[in-house]
Amino acid sequence: MYKYNSRVSYSEVDSKLNLTYFDLVNYMQDCSCFHSDDVGVGVRYLAPKKRGWFVTSYEIHINRMPEYMERIVVSTYPYQVRGMMARRIYTIESESGELLVYADSLWVLMDLENLRPARLTDEIIEAYPEDPDRPKFEFGRNKLRYNNDGKLVGHFTVNENHIDTNSHMNNSFYIDVTRRFLPREDFSTILVNYKKAAMLFDELEVYLVELEQGYQVVLMKDDDVYTIVEYK
Repeated sequence: MYKYNSRVSYSEVDSKLNLTYFDLVNYMQDCSCFHSDDVGVGVRYLAPKKRGWFVTSYEIHINRMPEYMERIVVSTYPYQVRGMMARRIYTIESESGELLVYADSLWVLMDLENLRPARLTDEIIEAYPEDPDRPKFEFGRNKLRYNNDGKLVGHFTVNENHIDTNSHMNNSFYIDVTRRFLPREDFSTILVNYKKAAMLFDELEVYLVELEQGYQVVLMKDDDVYTIVEYK
């Protein structure tokens, strides 16, 4: 288990002073990066080897969004670190221990030169021992599908500020883009499946599907699905 303390800043909240979905994902991503770099197998270790972690899915459950000025504890628990993939659980708690957010995620280690999965080295695996005390949440791990029944609601172009060290659009920006097209933002579950990485200057179409409960937002280009996000 790895954790760090933070405080929700004014630049991270919406008009109601609640943490944005975008910054919620950034907190989880930062926790992963801090953890990896602190145990010696982070960005500075991977970059010279032309390797990088790509997230393929998030399942986020929100009990209550952190609020402006609130002190929080962000934690991550890596598990099933083997082959070419790893999973991480995240929790965000208040200073008093209230569970605000919990999430599961699946990551794949990529060969950045050939854009294909790469096998984890013993050094990477040993850096992430499983914590026997990691929380036991129930996750659906649903594979999202788009049935081509969405309404085209907008377009989006990937710019320089969206690109990360893996040379594609950072995973949190997919959340930032899709939430802009939601009729409302009061959801308790966010499911994300990343299908294809968006690159610099890609022009993406945004489709909105109304579900029985919530909405599905899909990013596409040339009939290829790049990302599916469901807000429920």
